[in-house]
Amino acid sequence: MHSTSWGCNNTDSKGKVIEDFLLQSNLSILNNGSSTYLHPGTGSTSAKDISICQPSLFLDLSWSVHEDLCGSDHFPLLIQSSTPSPAYTNPSWKLSKAEWVTFSEKADSELGHEYALDSDDPVAHFTSTLISVAQATMPKSKNRSVKHETVWFNDECKAAIRNRRKALKTVKKQPTSSNVENCRIIPAKTRRTVKTTKRKSWQSYVSKINNRTSIKKVWSMIHKISGKQSCNK
Repeated sequence: MHSTSWGCNNTDSKGKVIEDFLLQSNLSILNNGSSTYLHPGTGSTSAKDISICQPSLFLDLSWSVHEDLCGSDHFPLLIQSSTPSPAYTNPSWKLSKAEWVTFSEKADSELGHEYALDSDDPVAHFTSTLISVAQATMPKSKNRSVKHETVWFNDECKAAIRNRRKALKTVKKQPTSSNVENCRIIPAKTRRTVKTTKRKSWQSYVSKINNRTSIKKVWSMIHKISGKQSCNK
């Protein structure tokens, strides 16, 4: 599937079908013409991958290609929104510290059946009143900053990834047979290093778990090892 519309040197029959589909469906192409694929045998590059969106989103999104293959022969595509993601988590209700007796009394007095029916939108009235009662009788947690934590990502992993990126840059500049072969071997070594380090980190943590370890701490470590978002208190 090739088309000059997203950066290829030529347009083939499949690319023409995609072009016609995008035109008929009124969809926009995000690609900027950059190569998205590195041939593992020759070291040549091409734009095989395409990203599309609704025209209403086109100006709000930026498209780019990651500089590292990350162990694949297709470069990861980075699509970012001009609308910043929240840097903090939304506060949650602290149910364990709620004044449930007061909550029940206020809800009983303010959520009367007849009073709700008098409003133009009973569902909206019920929702806003219930939230108001909750705000008066139970506290909320504070906003907490969001960050990524990957506890197993050590210096050995960093060095392996640097070597992988170096091999990729070399094969881009000089796609000789030896450089192409090296670009296949080093990513495989990098994957093995990362997997081994990740496994050892988990095994080390599991060996420290006992019957006094809380479920909260276990899940916290699982999130850190998997690289999921965590919150700073």
